[in-house]
Amino acid sequence: MKLYEMFAQKSSASSSQPSTAAIDQSNLSGSSNINNKSLPRGSPNSHHNFPPHLSDFLNSPPNAPTNDLVAAKLEVRDDRSFTLNTVMEGLGSGGTCCLEKQMLVELDRLIQHSGIITFSLLPPNHDICLVMRQIPLLISQSLHPQQTMLTFVEKIIYMLYKSNTTLALEAYTVFLQSLFDTAPEVGREALLWLVYADDERKFNPSVIAMLIRCQILPLEEFDIQLAKLIQAKADLASEFAADLVRICLLTPNPMTNLENHILTVTTLRQQFLSGESSPRVTSFIQDLKERVDNVYPSIKLPHINCLELRLLLAEWNQLSQYPIVNDTLLGGIVKRILSATKDNDGKCFFLRMGTETCVQHYMMGKPKAIQYVDALAKLMTFMVALEDSPKQQSKMVGHIISVIVLVLAQYHESMGPHFNQKPFFRLLSMVFTELSKSRVKAIDASVLSCFSDALYTLQPLQFPGFAFSWLQLVSHRMLLPQLLAKNDRSGWKVYQKLILCLLKFLGPLLENQALQTATKAFYHGTLRLLVVLLHDFPEFLCDYYMVFVQVIPHTCIQLRNMVLSAFPLVMHFPDPLTPDLCLGLLPECKEDPSIAMSFASILTEQHFNVKLDHFIQHDTSSFYQEALDFVTTTTTRKHSASPHEDEEEKDHLKLQHVREDALNALVLYTATHVIHVPLESNPAIKLYMYLVNHMSRQGSYLVLSAMADHLRYPNSHTQFFSQAILYLFQEMSQQTKEQITRILLERLIVNRPHPWGLLATFIGLIKEPNFWEHSFVRSSPEIERLFDNVARSIKRLS
Repeated sequence: MKLYEMFAQKSSASSSQPSTAAIDQSNLSGSSNINNKSLPRGSPNSHHNFPPHLSDFLNSPPNAPTNDLVAAKLEVRDDRSFTLNTVMEGLGSGGTCCLEKQMLVELDRLIQHSGIITFSLLPPNHDICLVMRQIPLLISQSLHPQQTMLTFVEKIIYMLYKSNTTLALEAYTVFLQSLFDTAPEVGREALLWLVYADDERKFNPSVIAMLIRCQILPLEEFDIQLAKLIQAKADLASEFAADLVRICLLTPNPMTNLENHILTVTTLRQQFLSGESSPRVTSFIQDLKERVDNVYPSIKLPHINCLELRLLLAEWNQLSQYPIVNDTLLGGIVKRILSATKDNDGKCFFLRMGTETCVQHYMMGKPKAIQYVDALAKLMTFMVALEDSPKQQSKMVGHIISVIVLVLAQYHESMGPHFNQKPFFRLLSMVFTELSKSRVKAIDASVLSCFSDALYTLQPLQFPGFAFSWLQLVSHRMLLPQLLAKNDRSGWKVYQKLILCLLKFLGPLLENQALQTATKAFYHGTLRLLVVLLHDFPEFLCDYYMVFVQVIPHTCIQLRNMVLSAFPLVMHFPDPLTPDLCLGLLPECKEDPSIAMSFASILTEQHFNVKLDHFIQHDTSSFYQEALDFVTTTTTRKHSASPHEDEEEKDHLKLQHVREDALNALVLYTATHVIHVPLESNPAIKLYMYLVNHMSRQGSYLVLSAMADHLRYPNSHTQFFSQAILYLFQEMSQQTKEQITRILLERLIVNRPHPWGLLATFIGLIKEPNFWEHSFVRSSPEIERLFDNVARSIKRLS
């Protein structure tokens, strides 16, 4: 029996088909997720205590042919005087009663009298679910199960079309879905009729909407065929299409999106514009236009038709999914979009509409949402390419990036902790990739500039919800070479700002003792980025190391070592463990390193740089206190004052806060001007000693740590600070010697890499004759074992 023939059959149980208005359409778009998993699977005996005679259910009675029994049980009769238990008892006994009691009629009776509104409220052990589980097992016992299944599916579709309640629609649709999963060939044949049959009796909006909601009907094929029927002016096709799309799109919880019905809606709109539409179609198009316009109530662009732009976007999204579509056809759609937008305001509005639409699809979990994001990126690239001049193309690039950033900022602020960064990351990544692939040299600089500015705007300190995606974009495989591989180094300053933003955001997170999982993941991502820079672009880290180490917490020793271990690719220098290594004899140690001097800008505050230059030239002793005041600020600890407190006790209540950026700049700037002066009379050494002696223990640690930051690859700075640290170790107090040893050792006991100058200085330190006689080397068994292991390793490598 063919599917289309079942509608011509007459049955005593049939009734007139209900109108669309008789069905509660609001329930069709509910949020409940109905699929084949809603039905319990497997044998009923595994979960329920049925009578013992039910073990005969899967076996045919000995006095009746199996095929006749199955066919009899599937026959539809209008007899509702029996129950499910009666049917099962008849099956077990094998008598003639079972031939007259039909399970399909029982299923229909249970649905009609259940008193339950929706299928999702049915418990797993409900009689409706039990019958649905038994029927496929019954069909499998027939001699021709596929033909029996086809016949049964025809009857289920018939019952679906005569349903007049929401439960019946849902139950039969879910049952069809489970049968299609059991017999895919039967499902394909049934769907062929639903999609391709030219039969107006299938035009039931509620039924088709339920099939769409349960994702049974292939939407793309159905949209194509329905649009053809509308163009052919088939009877009731336009009204049916208007009612169907209204149920799918214009309910409070839409079950599809406009892309799924683009051909149908476009065809209906053409009828509306030509004045040939029926009142129902006209009402639908007007309601759809009002729905689209209400999304942007505050935007007043009289020359813009929002519905037309939304349809063009949906058309683009659908066509771009097909690989065979050529650029000529896609370019035609883009030209129509540019014509419909008319001016820059219209273009920006369309870009905003496209971005918000694709992001909304992604966040709602719509099918093909990720493809729509990729399609939008491709559309933006076409819009740039079709502009008239390079100047207009650069302006369009700016519009695209700006709109994406503004939409991201809006979502980030409104959604708070529920913000989803993934669609924005993919959109920005795809836009940058597509524009870079276009090979339009006239806009290369514009793309790079706009994208870099966007990343600086979206820095994690301002948009923490976008931090992980931002880190991925900063380390993008196409961004790094364009910014850092140019001979003129024009992109270095831009990328330095981005890395500085990264480290400023990461620093406070790492100061906590217990790190969260997200913080650990972000830290590992930062380490990987620095490894890439250290391996491929070490000169970049060499030039800006001072800027970076100032924002890295002192507890992040490996991160600091990563930056300080960079050296130029063309440089070759000896192993720091070489016996009798003398830094002063290396030719590399006579050359000044390349360094960005932006760190010294803080010294211009209060004209302090003038005083510093005067001190370097004349070594005036009065400058020491001025330098101490410049790099520190003193605050008074809150404490209840006592009349008996003396001045010394009050001094202990003062807290000394160190300005690390000013201190680091002072240490390096002073040294660069007196590198070749002997250490005994060197003003920089005198200044360092004064600061160490007159600052708190934490302050003296920061001074010595600032000096150790310049122990890098062989250069004049490394040679000077190595000698300076060894000189201070000889001349300063026991406490300072312990601090120097601590600073060098804690940077060496972490995982590699280790700066070359740090290794060379520490080897020189432990070779001092009286080093092992100091008490701090033997202060505890753990420290003693640590020093012994380090000394043993160095001796073995030497």
